[in-house]
Amino acid sequence: MLTRRALALAPLAAAMPARAGEPRLVVAGGGIAEIICALGARTRIAGVDSTVLFPTALRRLPQIGYLRSLSAEGVLSLRPDLLVAAHEAGPPEVLDQLEQAGVRMVRVGRIHDPVSLVAAIRMVAAALDRSAEGERLAAALTADFAALARFAADPPHRPRVVFVLAIGGGAPQAAGRETAADAMLALAGAENVVTDYRGYRPVSAESLLAASPEAVVTTSHTVAALGGVEGIAAIPALAVLPAVRRRRIVALDSLYLLGFGPRTAHAARDLAAALHEAARVPALPHRAWLDDVA
Repeated sequence: MLTRRALALAPLAAAMPARAGEPRLVVAGGGIAEIICALGARTRIAGVDSTVLFPTALRRLPQIGYLRSLSAEGVLSLRPDLLVAAHEAGPPEVLDQLEQAGVRMVRVGRIHDPVSLVAAIRMVAAALDRSAEGERLAAALTADFAALARFAADPPHRPRVVFVLAIGGGAPQAAGRETAADAMLALAGAENVVTDYRGYRPVSAESLLAASPEAVVTTSHTVAALGGVEGIAAIPALAVLPAVRRRRIVALDSLYLLGFGPRTAHAARDLAAALHEAARVPALPHRAWLDDVA
């Protein structure tokens, strides 16, 4: 049942910009929003969740909450014709409530590699009646990933790397198997030193020393939260690492690095360039969806 607040917001939804005759979209998932924009359908988007950060103009749209804890009230208030949701979107009871309220929904499968990304592009493009645009986008990304794969299959050196995130005030969390970070390291021709578990877990100085990573990869958000590179170097579990003492720390924007959207091939290429000699990493052609247009 809609609350009074949702009913009060409903008239505002009618004023949201959308091209005449095209469905109004609400999007949950930063990578999914980037796919929609790369398909040329940005003007259809009427609302987004808090993980939608690029293009930055989307941040000004009405919010429906965080990806994993969406607000049914917020979605319904925007009167969408279609909710396009990433695999991680939820909670399930909210999605069930939205379906019972008659909201048409496209739930994209888990995106964890180039194949699943291309499949997601085709799925979203079909839902938006933009299959031709989807095929062009899929072909461009397939070519970019193929160029990168040729390098990653036989790099001059395969650096051993640990990917860490600082969460709260505890020990840093290191990415294990079956994570977006693990996939990105492989795309960049690097080896993840953490192989004994899936997901993210806190790590100790002893285990990291034993793994002996040659570089530490993290997000720019983590670097900022810790007060810069020196803040990372001050974390006891990381301070003992020779790679940290040599400041072999690579940081990229979190959505760019981990979002698994149209920019992923270029993000993997940038990561490879930072971990290898840049001159040996193939350049990729510039793509329109890399531009943060207003």
